[in-house]
Amino acid sequence: MAKTRVLFALGLLFVAPAALLHAVQAAPETPEDTTAAEMVGTWRLAPVQEGDTAAGPGAIKLELRLDQGKLGGTAILPMQGGEKRWPVVDAAFDGKTFSFKVDNGEGLLAGRMERVDGKFEGRWVEEGGEEGGRLTMTRAEE
Repeated sequence: MAKTRVLFALGLLFVAPAALLHAVQAAPETPEDTTAAEMVGTWRLAPVQEGDTAAGPGAIKLELRLDQGKLGGTAILPMQGGEKRWPVVDAAFDGKTFSFKVDNGEGLLAGRMERVDGKFEGRWVEEGGEEGGRLTMTRAEE
Protein backbone atom coordinates (compact mmCIF):
# COMPACT_ATOMS: atom_id res chain seq x y z
CA MET A 1 0.00 0.00 0.00
CA ALA A 2 2.86 2.38 0.84
CA LYS A 3 4.48 1.58 -2.50
CA THR A 4 1.22 2.58 -4.28
CA ARG A 5 1.14 5.93 -2.48
CA VAL A 6 4.78 6.62 -3.41
CA LEU A 7 4.12 5.80 -7.06
CA PHE A 8 1.00 7.96 -7.02
CA ALA A 9 2.95 10.88 -5.50
CA LEU A 10 5.73 10.48 -8.07
CA GLY A 11 3.14 10.41 -10.85
CA LEU A 12 1.64 13.68 -9.60
CA LEU A 13 5.08 15.19 -9.42
CA PHE A 14 5.57 14.59 -13.15
CA VAL A 15 2.02 15.31 -14.34
CA ALA A 16 1.38 18.54 -12.40
CA PRO A 17 4.17 20.59 -14.07
CA ALA A 18 3.08 19.43 -17.52
CA ALA A 19 -0.54 20.40 -16.77
CA LEU A 20 0.59 23.78 -15.45
CA LEU A 21 2.74 24.39 -18.54
CA HIS A 22 -0.22 23.54 -20.79
CA ALA A 23 -2.48 25.92 -18.83
CA VAL A 24 0.03 28.77 -19.20
CA GLN A 25 0.47 28.15 -22.95
CA ALA A 26 -3.29 28.01 -23.51
CA ALA A 27 -3.99 31.21 -21.55
CA PRO A 28 -7.14 33.05 -22.62
CA GLU A 29 -6.90 36.03 -24.92
CA THR A 30 -6.48 39.40 -23.27
CA PRO A 31 -9.25 42.01 -23.68
CA GLU A 32 -7.01 43.89 -26.16
CA ASP A 33 -6.77 40.76 -28.36
CA THR A 34 -10.53 40.25 -28.44
CA THR A 35 -11.15 43.98 -29.06
CA ALA A 36 -8.77 44.00 -32.04
CA ALA A 37 -10.43 40.82 -33.33
CA GLU A 38 -13.70 42.80 -33.67
CA MET A 39 -12.07 44.78 -36.47
CA VAL A 40 -10.95 41.79 -38.55
CA GLY A 41 -12.70 41.66 -41.91
CA THR A 42 -13.51 43.91 -44.85
CA TRP A 43 -14.53 47.54 -44.40
CA ARG A 44 -15.43 50.41 -46.73
CA LEU A 45 -13.66 53.73 -46.16
CA ALA A 46 -15.13 56.92 -47.57
CA PRO A 47 -12.60 59.76 -47.27
CA VAL A 48 -13.71 63.31 -48.11
CA GLN A 49 -10.93 65.83 -48.67
CA GLU A 50 -11.23 69.16 -46.84
CA GLY A 51 -13.35 71.53 -48.93
CA ASP A 52 -15.05 68.72 -50.91
CA THR A 53 -18.61 67.57 -50.31
CA ALA A 54 -18.36 63.99 -51.61
CA ALA A 55 -15.92 61.09 -51.44
CA GLY A 56 -13.27 60.83 -54.16
CA PRO A 57 -13.27 58.18 -56.91
CA GLY A 58 -15.07 55.64 -54.74
CA ALA A 59 -14.94 53.83 -51.47
CA ILE A 60 -11.62 52.36 -50.44
CA LYS A 61 -11.70 48.74 -49.36
CA LEU A 62 -9.90 48.15 -46.08
CA GLU A 63 -9.05 44.51 -45.35
CA LEU A 64 -8.03 44.09 -41.71
CA ARG A 65 -6.49 41.00 -40.17
CA LEU A 66 -4.65 39.92 -37.04
CA ASP A 67 -1.08 38.78 -37.50
CA GLN A 68 0.49 37.40 -34.33
CA GLY A 69 -1.97 39.42 -32.25
CA LYS A 70 -1.26 42.67 -34.10
CA LEU A 71 -3.90 44.43 -36.18
CA GLY A 72 -2.86 45.24 -39.75
CA GLY A 73 -4.04 44.82 -43.30
CA THR A 74 -4.32 46.37 -46.74
CA ALA A 75 -6.08 49.42 -48.19
CA ILE A 76 -7.28 48.73 -51.72
CA LEU A 77 -7.99 51.74 -53.93
CA PRO A 78 -10.00 51.36 -57.12
CA MET A 79 -8.18 52.84 -60.09
CA GLN A 80 -9.00 53.03 -63.75
CA GLY A 81 -7.74 49.73 -65.18
CA GLY A 82 -7.00 48.14 -61.81
CA GLU A 83 -6.31 48.93 -58.21
CA LYS A 84 -3.57 50.08 -55.84
CA ARG A 85 -2.75 48.22 -52.64
CA TRP A 86 -1.23 50.03 -49.69
CA PRO A 87 -0.23 48.45 -46.38
CA VAL A 88 -2.09 49.40 -43.20
CA VAL A 89 0.34 50.03 -40.33
CA ASP A 90 0.03 51.00 -36.67
CA ALA A 91 -3.63 49.97 -36.51
CA ALA A 92 -5.27 49.93 -33.08
CA PHE A 93 -8.77 49.60 -31.65
CA ASP A 94 -9.66 50.12 -28.00
CA GLY A 95 -13.35 49.27 -28.23
CA LYS A 96 -14.40 52.76 -29.26
CA THR A 97 -11.60 54.46 -31.21
CA PHE A 98 -10.01 52.97 -34.33
CA SER A 99 -6.74 54.51 -35.49
CA PHE A 100 -4.45 53.45 -38.32
CA LYS A 101 -1.95 54.63 -40.89
CA VAL A 102 -1.69 53.79 -44.58
CA ASP A 103 1.67 53.88 -46.35
CA ASN A 104 0.98 55.11 -49.89
CA GLY A 105 4.64 54.94 -50.91
CA GLU A 106 5.09 58.70 -50.62
CA GLY A 107 4.12 59.16 -46.98
CA LEU A 108 1.74 58.10 -44.26
CA LEU A 109 -1.95 58.92 -44.20
CA ALA A 110 -3.35 58.67 -40.68
CA GLY A 111 -6.97 58.03 -39.75
CA ARG A 112 -8.67 58.25 -36.37
CA MET A 113 -12.36 57.43 -35.95
CA GLU A 114 -14.91 56.86 -33.19
CA ARG A 115 -17.62 54.20 -33.33
CA VAL A 116 -21.01 55.90 -33.75
CA ASP A 117 -24.23 53.94 -34.33
CA GLY A 118 -22.55 50.89 -35.88
CA LYS A 119 -20.16 52.81 -38.12
CA PHE A 120 -16.98 54.82 -37.61
CA GLU A 121 -16.63 58.57 -38.14
CA GLY A 122 -13.57 60.75 -37.85
CA ARG A 123 -10.78 62.43 -39.74
CA TRP A 124 -7.74 61.62 -41.84
CA VAL A 125 -4.56 63.66 -42.27
CA GLU A 126 -1.40 63.39 -44.31
CA GLU A 127 1.45 63.16 -41.82
CA GLY A 128 3.79 66.10 -42.30
CA GLY A 129 1.49 67.66 -44.88
CA GLU A 130 -1.54 69.88 -45.03
CA GLU A 131 -4.05 67.54 -46.61
CA GLY A 132 -6.84 66.04 -44.56
CA GLY A 133 -10.57 65.67 -44.28
CA ARG A 134 -13.49 63.66 -42.97
CA LEU A 135 -13.55 59.87 -42.93
CA THR A 136 -16.32 57.33 -42.45
CA MET A 137 -16.04 53.55 -42.33
CA THR A 138 -18.67 50.82 -42.48
CA ARG A 139 -18.43 47.04 -42.51
CA ALA A 140 -18.55 45.75 -46.09
CA GLU A 141 -21.32 43.33 -46.95
CA GLU A 142 -19.79 40.01 -47.92
